Amino acid sequence: MPSRLSLDDVIDALDTAVDWSVLVDSSVPIESVAILDVDDLSAEPTADVVLLVGVDITATQAWLREASDAGTVPAAILTKAVDSGSARGLVAEFGVGVVGIHARARWDRVLGLAHGAFDRARDIAGTEPADIDLAGLVALVAQGTGGLVSIEDATSARVLAYSPSNGEADDLRVQTILGREGPPTYLALLRKWGVFDAIRRGGEVVDVPDHPEEAMRRRMVIGVHSGAGRHLGSIWVQEGAQPLSDDAREVLTGAAAVASRILTREMESPTAEAQLLQRLFGEHGGVDASSAGAYLRWSTDEQSVVIGLGGTDATAMAAISGALRLHASAFAASALTTVISDRAYVLVPASSVEPVTRWAGTLVTRFDGDPALDGARLRAGVVFPVDGLAAVASGRAEVDRVLSATLGSPESARVTTLAQARTAVLLGEILDVLARRDDLVDPRITALVGYDADHSSQLVESVRAFLDAHGNVRDAAARIGIHANTLRYRIDRAQQVSGLRFDDPADRLLTSIQLACASVRDGYSGADR
Repeated sequence: MPSRLSLDDVIDALDTAVDWSVLVDSSVPIESVAILDVDDLSAEPTADVVLLVGVDITATQAWLREASDAGTVPAAILTKAVDSGSARGLVAEFGVGVVGIHARARWDRVLGLAHGAFDRARDIAGTEPADIDLAGLVALVAQGTGGLVSIEDATSARVLAYSPSNGEADDLRVQTILGREGPPTYLALLRKWGVFDAIRRGGEVVDVPDHPEEAMRRRMVIGVHSGAGRHLGSIWVQEGAQPLSDDAREVLTGAAAVASRILTREMESPTAEAQLLQRLFGEHGGVDASSAGAYLRWSTDEQSVVIGLGGTDATAMAAISGALRLHASAFAASALTTVISDRAYVLVPASSVEPVTRWAGTLVTRFDGDPALDGARLRAGVVFPVDGLAAVASGRAEVDRVLSATLGSPESARVTTLAQARTAVLLGEILDVLARRDDLVDPRITALVGYDADHSSQLVESVRAFLDAHGNVRDAAARIGIHANTLRYRIDRAQQVSGLRFDDPADRLLTSIQLACASVRDGYSGADR
């Protein structure tokens, strides 16, 4: 992240999310932002700006005192739990800037806005962009219309870019930027007036009059659509202290066409950093470790842990990706997070696996009941050690082995390390190889399975139970709920049908393997269907 970004730049990027600030030096260069919640205060500050989530004034003072003793006081903290009076005391005692965040601002939104400021600064510091981005577009529209501009996504739930509010934003703009829903009565009026319908149709600039009773100012809005007609978002212009320009409609019409190109381009290709992260984890042919380390500001030979998360589909995983990144950054400021298909991967620096495993357990339970998962429960696989960035891709492959072995088993722990899952991983992969070899199918097992199908018997179930109980008839019978004599009869019958001898250790081992392979083949058949 470039050092040319100042604390003032970060505060400007947060816009209406900032209530007040008490600063030592607003021009101090900022290179990193991290987030800590109350459970992570044992971690030393590793960033220039730290977002303190759920940390009251007493805990903040204690945390800053420890940081001061260690010489790691950040340039500024962002907080909702400290008032401006107490903030002056913190500034005087520790020399830390304090920024008060609006009580209704979402922390994931605040973190995203801060990261967005760094992304824009990095783009400016590099080569000239091939085309204008959303931040540049809102600046042009604000200049052309004389209003306060914001670009929202297709759901109207997320602001993608916006111009400075300059103290002129009404409540709808403030709440939207904070990631909150606007005033319900006013939103109802917008629906009644057909504003949202017009946005979805696209092509029409809607002039929305002011509404003094709701303290809402006049605004104009236009929907943004792709060339194929897909609704991509909308551009809103709120009137500020001065009336909107006479050609505001024309400016908005042109801006919608430009925004369509930008949003379509962003949908079709991930950002440079997102693509680099995917390559780091082994996608798209991989990446040179030294190049990735230089861009991501990560030591190429630092020991780390790879965490894989699965248990839901790709759409749901994408929906929670922002929250995953937030929690990972709270645990370790330098954490790297990416989503590939239906799995998410996190890379965190670590010298031991135990604290990371405990945190991963907390992480997966945080999302229990999340509407985006629709009842699914995340599971995690943990691989340690990963020796440097060059080993991240192979670490991900090991994580995938753990997840593949545990996701289908309800009895598996929510978090499993490779060491804990070694037996399940190897056994599963051995069975997978054998199940794909038709020439390794024992015809005696085929005869046993066929007999069950023809006679509606339960010989296979009985044999499985008998073998799982290591030949203990009473335990096996109790497990499947039949009398011991019934089980003895079925075992004898199974031996007659198949020709296998269950008093022979080799036959018992082969039968166990063959029946397990049959289950794997059934899984293939079900997937094919």
